[in-house]
Amino acid sequence: MRKKEKVILFGRGMVYERKKERLFRDYEVTVILDNRASLEENGGTDRENGVEVVNPAEIIRYPEGKVILLSYAVGDMYKQLRSLGVDGERIWFGVMMEPYNTFEKMLFSGSGELVFHEGEIIYRNEELGLCVETDSSDLESVADSLKSTPLYPDSKKILDGLLLAPLDDTYGMGRGTPVDRYYIEAFLDSHKDLICGKVMEIGDRIYTEKFGKERVTESVILHVEREDLKMNQIKGDLSTGEGLEPESVDCLICTQTLPFIYDVQSAADHIVSLLRGGGTALITAGGISQIIQYERIHYGHFWSFTEQSLGKLFENNREVESVDVMVYGNVKTASAFLYGISSEELDPSELKVQDSCYQVIVGACVKKRQGKR
Repeated sequence: MRKKEKVILFGRGMVYERKKERLFRDYEVTVILDNRASLEENGGTDRENGVEVVNPAEIIRYPEGKVILLSYAVGDMYKQLRSLGVDGERIWFGVMMEPYNTFEKMLFSGSGELVFHEGEIIYRNEELGLCVETDSSDLESVADSLKSTPLYPDSKKILDGLLLAPLDDTYGMGRGTPVDRYYIEAFLDSHKDLICGKVMEIGDRIYTEKFGKERVTESVILHVEREDLKMNQIKGDLSTGEGLEPESVDCLICTQTLPFIYDVQSAADHIVSLLRGGGTALITAGGISQIIQYERIHYGHFWSFTEQSLGKLFENNREVESVDVMVYGNVKTASAFLYGISSEELDPSELKVQDSCYQVIVGACVKKRQGKR
């Protein structure tokens, strides 16, 4: 196995978070410099990676190894290290390393680079004949100097094609299967083996029948407004618990319901209460979504979710054994969904790309502990 090169990292902000996986995979990180670490107490140990964190003034203790700057304040950090006696040859720019965000990709995916010149940090692109002085505290400001160059992505064609009104104002149902429904079904299909025993579904039993099949021994519908004994439909309210029998179902399918309940924490607790020991709730909630006027007026549309907010609703419940959260969507499918473009109108490969920064749907598989605690 190749021996890893030893390096020192400087900075623990957004650039660090984006690139840390690669850095710790490819290098042996000996120490992390962080200006937030005091000289008296220093910064202790990075919890995630177990590496010592110290104030940059402590660099004197580490006379060898490259120092990788992980910030857009590249000039400020470079000058700080130089004032502490660090040789310029030891200093690398982490922003030039993959993985890139879109700004870094624009600058560095071709022949662009950062170089030292007369004490300043210069952005240079020999292919385009560019040599631009950077702001020592904010590398992003260099974008203003690039707007008239081929590097800068042109938005006009995209904006010219965008409409001010959707093609369909009911999630795309008038054109086919809504994008969020495509993702909801993908989530349920990936957990279909858990749809078994006595299954309760909110509003109808479409997904119980589609994904549960012969594993379901009894199907129950939970409706907030009416009871229908012939359909095995009960009237109940997740927010108050009214009409709900604790520990009565093995699986609860709850799709696109939580955004319309104001006391969402109470609803989450009642969902867990409904489950028998070892039972599972399969929950989806919208992240990026249109607001339908009927739903807003009739029920109230209160919340949008991320994987963090949906997970936290259940993580602190003592009766919960595990919460597995998944996200679905990307910038293209999110845009298509807002415009009411159906999933059938997108290429399947586009729907499969998942980008956690554009969460159309968030799904949570919540498992209850066996027995009471």
